[in-house]
Amino acid sequence: MAMNVRPLNADTTFLIDLIPSFAPAHTSARFPGSYTILIDPWVTGSSSVWKESFQISHHTTPPCISSLRDISEPDLIIISQDKPDHCHKQTLCTLPADTRVRILATPVAAKLIKSWKYFTHATVESMQPYNSKIDDTVVRIPIPGYSSTSQGGEVTVSYMPQRMDPTRLHNAIGLTYRAPSSMTTSVNGSVVNLFMLPQTPQDSPMAGNFSDLTVSHNDYMTPPDSPMEVEGGSLFPPLEKTISVLYSPHGVAYPAVESYASSLLAKMSALPLTALFHSINIEENPWFMGGVVAAGYPGGAEIVRKLGARYWVSAHDEAKENQGWSVTWIKSTVYSAEEAQQKLDEEKKSIALHQDRKPGKADHRTQIVRLDVGEPLRIV
Repeated sequence: MAMNVRPLNADTTFLIDLIPSFAPAHTSARFPGSYTILIDPWVTGSSSVWKESFQISHHTTPPCISSLRDISEPDLIIISQDKPDHCHKQTLCTLPADTRVRILATPVAAKLIKSWKYFTHATVESMQPYNSKIDDTVVRIPIPGYSSTSQGGEVTVSYMPQRMDPTRLHNAIGLTYRAPSSMTTSVNGSVVNLFMLPQTPQDSPMAGNFSDLTVSHNDYMTPPDSPMEVEGGSLFPPLEKTISVLYSPHGVAYPAVESYASSLLAKMSALPLTALFHSINIEENPWFMGGVVAAGYPGGAEIVRKLGARYWVSAHDEAKENQGWSVTWIKSTVYSAEEAQQKLDEEKKSIALHQDRKPGKADHRTQIVRLDVGEPLRIV
C-alpha cells in the first residue's frame, strides 16, 4: 500500500490519499481500491474562539486552496475536535449544501456541525471513544474488491481522547488502510495478480498482457496460505503491510493510545506506525488557562519511542497571527525539523548505547518532515 499526503494549509489541514501499491505514482485519488480522507479543513477566513476579544487567529501562510470546491470531493472528512481551527464553519460550508460526503467528528464537533443546519444530505456521525472490548467503537469502512472473486479492503477510524482533559484539545485519531487483494479473476477464469502487471509507457497498471500473469482456473486449487509457484517466484506475493496513521496535532498522553496500539494495531501487524502527525513546537498556557496547548517534541518523541514511526509529519506548527487575551500568557518553544531530527536521532543512539546494543534492521529511523503548503509527500 502507499499513501500520498498533501497539507492544504501550514497548520493542520491534510489531504491523505490511500492507494494500492501497484497504482502509478501520480495516480488519481479515484484509482480503484483507493480512499481519500480530508482532515480538519481550514482554508479560508479567520478562526475565532468565543469572541474575538478572547481569541482570533489568522493564517500567516496562505492555504493552497480557498474553497473545498477547489479539490475533488473526498471520500471522508474527519473533524478531530470542536475548536474552530479544526471544525471551521466557513470552510466546511464551501461544500455544496447538498453534498453527500461522509463526515466523522468528535461528539461535540458532530453536534456543532448538525446545529448549523447547513448540510441537507451529508452524513454527519459522532465517533465514540475507542474501547478494545467494543468493536463498534472502531469505524470500519469496506473497500470493494476488484472483482466478485477478489477480497476487498478496509479503512478503519478510531478516536482516542485523553482522560481528564477539560480543554478537549488532546486526543488522537487512528487510521488504518488495507487495500483490496491484488489477486482477481479474468473473464476466462484465469487468476490475475495485479501487483505483477507490467507498467506501460503511460504508467498505467491496467494495461498489459495478462497472459503472462495468469494460471489455469483448474490449477487454482492451492490454498492461499500455500502459494503456487510460477516462473519468477510465488504467484501470491507476501501480504503488504497495513498502513497505520496516528493523527494528534496537539499531542496526547500515551496511555490514551496504548490499548489501541496493543490490540487493534498489533493484531493487524500495523506497527511501527506508517506516519505520525504531531506538533513539534511546544505551546503552554498557565494552568488556569488550560495548561499545555501543544505537547510538541516531547510528546511526539514518546509516541515514537513506544510505537515507532516511519515518518513524523509536523502538524499544528504554523506561526499563526494570534490575538486576544487568552493567548497573552502562551509560551512557545520552537524547533526546526532539522533540530527535532537531530535530537531524536541522538536520543535513539543514547538508548541503544545504554542497552549495550547496536541499532539493527528493526530500528528504523523516523524521518521528521515539515511540509510546505501544497507540498506532496508519498510514502510507500
